[in-house]
Amino acid sequence: MTETDASANEALTVQHVSNAITNAIREGRLVPGQRLTEIDFAKRLGVSRPSVREAFRQLTADGLLHSQPYRGVSVRHMTRREVDDLFVVRGALEGLAVRLATPILQGDTQQLRSIQAELDSAEARNDLAAMSRHNLAFHMLFADVTGNALLSEQLRRISNSVYWLQFRVLVADDKVLQTNPQHRDIVDAVLAGDAAKAEAIMINHVDHSRQLVQSLPDTHFAESPED
Repeated sequence: MTETDASANEALTVQHVSNAITNAIREGRLVPGQRLTEIDFAKRLGVSRPSVREAFRQLTADGLLHSQPYRGVSVRHMTRREVDDLFVVRGALEGLAVRLATPILQGDTQQLRSIQAELDSAEARNDLAAMSRHNLAFHMLFADVTGNALLSEQLRRISNSVYWLQFRVLVADDKVLQTNPQHRDIVDAVLAGDAAKAEAIMINHVDHSRQLVQSLPDTHFAESPED
């Protein structure tokens, strides 16, 4: 095996570990504040400790994990203020994304219509897992079609926030499913070519999610430094 091949394999292994941790948080199997150890994940996933260490480093840089000297790595536990800030920034970026994407999507509506159809089907079946999966595709579509790599990268990093991932776990299923009508309103505005309206609905849609998360008990949040 060449050095290049070895590097490529290592990168795939690190990505595998990162995906496993991210999915565990998404599904509620890892919770904010929970400590993670290299040896545990190395054994569980059948990989080397250096691969796990690099995955921890990358996820810490992305804000999903938290590393402290002498205390190790844990799933990041955010304060109410940090969560609020996260949603405010996400709303602004998603509003920008849908505004920029609207004229582009006018030329090809198939993907947008297809994702919305999947969301509607998930809502009708009360399928929360499918709703979560297609919801992510819906929200990332707008940034991706703009071709703005920086916008897509920033939104993906926010999507990997612990509270965004766990939103579907923390909030009651019926409240999550009830957010889909706003998706349809966004689609209608985009199809009508009304970028300003689509942007306003998207910002309101993300703010509604912010309010749902903020309605959770204090036990779901880290204490603020001033507390």
